Amino acid sequence: MSSFHYPPRPDRVRAARQQAIRQGILWLLLGFTAVLAGSAGAFLAVMLPRPVIPTSLTPGEQEAFRPDALRAAALDRSLHILILGTDNPDPALPLSRERERLNTRTDTILLARFDPQARRITVLSIPRDTRVRLPSFGVTKINAANLVGGPALTAQVVSTLLGGIPIDRYVRLNTDALEELIDAVGGVEVYVPEPMHYVDHTQRLFINLEPGWQRLNGEQAHHFARFRRDHLGLGDIGRVQRQQELLRALSRELLSPAVWPRIPKVLQVVRTHLDTNLTWEEVLSLAKFVLTSGGDRIDLVLLPGRFSQPGEFSTSYWLPDPAAIRRVAVSHFGLEAEVARIPPQRLRIAVQNATGKPGMARRMVQELVRQGYTQVFAVEDSPQVLPQTEILAQSGDREGAKQVRAALGLGELRVESTGVLNSDITIRIGQDWAQQLTLDIDQAQSPARGAQL
Repeated sequence: MSSFHYPPRPDRVRAARQQAIRQGILWLLLGFTAVLAGSAGAFLAVMLPRPVIPTSLTPGEQEAFRPDALRAAALDRSLHILILGTDNPDPALPLSRERERLNTRTDTILLARFDPQARRITVLSIPRDTRVRLPSFGVTKINAANLVGGPALTAQVVSTLLGGIPIDRYVRLNTDALEELIDAVGGVEVYVPEPMHYVDHTQRLFINLEPGWQRLNGEQAHHFARFRRDHLGLGDIGRVQRQQELLRALSRELLSPAVWPRIPKVLQVVRTHLDTNLTWEEVLSLAKFVLTSGGDRIDLVLLPGRFSQPGEFSTSYWLPDPAAIRRVAVSHFGLEAEVARIPPQRLRIAVQNATGKPGMARRMVQELVRQGYTQVFAVEDSPQVLPQTEILAQSGDREGAKQVRAALGLGELRVESTGVLNSDITIRIGQDWAQQLTLDIDQAQSPARGAQL
């Protein structure tokens, strides 16, 4: 008996054809994606291990840096990167190669540590007037190291200064890079504490900034960082502190999602004024680490030391403090050594009133002394009014700052050296502490009023 099959319905025929077409397109896309991925993978396999800029280091100079810093674009251990901001040379100088324009004295010296275990970034600022000994050259200021021996010699000197910690990579930028980078992100917002006016025709430097919160473009930010005639007379250290404020402000901009579409432009801008031995693989890994860490996990530390006294040397220096540097290297850069911690009672705590109300610094000094802190002193009131109290680990002592915050019961804790220079902890009293003080006084007086009634 023969079997009879009904012909398929037209709508089912159309559905089957559409499904076959979709499957065909899917397989075509998958095939195209596979080819594209294979090509991209081959491209990345070739490009990622390559330096961002062809290196000019000799084999001997390359030994100043730890090899194989990152593997498979994974930040699997701490990484130390030396960042050098160089002076712009006279554009009329006959330089045979563009790279030679970076072989000048350094205006900025930073050592950045990227720590995947702590999920934290630490940036150490080294004053350019720091007194060091350059091998085969003699005693001089550290800003001459790049001029004499380039990034390799500078890395050797910085490593020795910090007890022998390894330096993995370096980045050299000139002044134009900083200005164009800040312009590329749309400027940075900083607080200008006082009028900044200065003219130097020989350097073509014309600084004119008014006090208060300002959004600075690249040239203005450069002027903010270079200004040296602050009323406190801090000179080079004042510049270092303003550089830290710019770093904090720039990190906020770079971590803002609104800026992310501009990142390719930022990289292109920086690359034209850059010298580095980083590879593209390492750049991508570091960028991922920075974006996932967040701006609140960046510590800014100053190399401990003091100003030389008039007549102590033939020129002025920043004189390193070996014991304090050792504490910083152990706490922030992984140096394996025994150090003695400063007892809380011996912490030098500077208190600055930023409430807009007189007498608050004196009140806080009394409170801290009552709690057992013996080296507390008040400084000049801040022109800036803060809604929230800030507790700054000026010397990098995070644990000490935590104990002070616990004693006060409030405050935003940051590790940065923008506070009072001769302090371990700087407290900027905000309006929140003044309000809490008023509340405590009212509560203390309430039982007395009740007894009188």
